[in-house]
Amino acid sequence: MGSTVSPWKWIISGAWWNDLWSKLLSVDSDVWQIYGSVGTFLAIATSVAFAVDSGLRSRRDRGELIALRASEAAKERLVVAGRVAAWISDTYEPDSARDSYRRAVTLHVANESDEPVFNATTVVFLGDRNRMIGPLGTPSPISVVPPHRELTWDISSGLAAFPHNMNPLVQLAFSDSKDRRWLRDADGALTESTGKEVSHYPSQDVGRAEEQLGDLDFYRNPMSVAHAFAAQLWSDPAEFNLEFFIGLLDEEANGWKGEWDDARVENLRGVLSRYHNLATLAWYSTPKVAYARMFSDSALNQTTKAGNALVVEGIMITLVHHQRNGWRVFGLGADPYRPDQIKFPDGEFSSVPVA
Repeated sequence: MGSTVSPWKWIISGAWWNDLWSKLLSVDSDVWQIYGSVGTFLAIATSVAFAVDSGLRSRRDRGELIALRASEAAKERLVVAGRVAAWISDTYEPDSARDSYRRAVTLHVANESDEPVFNATTVVFLGDRNRMIGPLGTPSPISVVPPHRELTWDISSGLAAFPHNMNPLVQLAFSDSKDRRWLRDADGALTESTGKEVSHYPSQDVGRAEEQLGDLDFYRNPMSVAHAFAAQLWSDPAEFNLEFFIGLLDEEANGWKGEWDDARVENLRGVLSRYHNLATLAWYSTPKVAYARMFSDSALNQTTKAGNALVVEGIMITLVHHQRNGWRVFGLGADPYRPDQIKFPDGEFSSVPVA
């Protein structure tokens, strides 16, 4: 009888290894080539896996480096712009001359960076960004705001031209030393506007124009006087009211002295015949001197890159405020009259200021 071996004894004895080895040695060489190929494939696959992993890590590292550099560049761009701001303070100060309070509204522009900023412009809004009323008492543009400086302007008289003039807001645009243009919105948000298109003197609906002109008050609003002055000269000659027209003029101005006959009126009418558009926003060089701008049709709806000036054909109406009778037209010309070129009545600056 043949003998049998227990499987457990076969495993324990190690005979299984001898059997397996002898069987492997008897396999055809082609099968070994398959095993070899599999081994090579596994080796290659492993190498590819390592390469893919290294590539992914390298790509991720490059992405992180690019993101880091972009973040650092963004921070570098904001080093100056992020420290420039504008705001409006609205306070009430005792006025002993009237035994009451006087409203004092001041526009502030501050640069807390280590570099100057340039070509700054401000726009004041009332209540929200839908009612723009102009730069008021600030220069346009402000040529430079030095580092670590705060500049201020009194815009009280400009606001006096508008009813419901609470909650004034300001928007500021400026350029840094790298010639990048920035916009600090009325809500404080800062965005770069380099290269963006800006529209100048867009045609507007009547309702919006009336909001920007303000209250039709000859005492408090220079634009109401400028509008009446232009309307008289634009009107049909048969509707021209010489007495009313002369009442709009500053009696202290030498340019308006003398008799007004038909020829003089027609000459002035001819000057304004080239300028059919009155800008709705007044500019103030001082609380008592303001300017209204008139343009030809070619100036309307022009665009420039942000920060670039628009040069157009126009004429300036210079207006002055007298404590006795309010705003009046001082002069008309291609250039505005400077405050130091204007003669005010005696005692004007010792009078009670405009509220």
